[in-house]
Amino acid sequence: MASTFVRKNMGQIDRLIRVMTGLVMMYLGFINQEVIGDLTINIIVGIFGIISIAFAYISFCPIYTLGNISTAKKPSEDA
Repeated sequence: MASTFVRKNMGQIDRLIRVMTGLVMMYLGFINQEVIGDLTINIIVGIFGIISIAFAYISFCPIYTLGNISTAKKPSEDA
């Protein structure tokens, strides 16, 4: 029976990079708005930061599925 959940396709390093860049984007978009200057662009950058952190949390990237890419470790055959 196929799983109804999304298949994890993101490894630990990939997740860490996404969380770090997401935090930077949220900081630039919501906290330090003088760097970008435009309110609309600030909001968009902040929302992309939230989305990046959310995808890192669930270890899934929908764009990776288009290219059949996975940075996640393969399950071992020994278990």
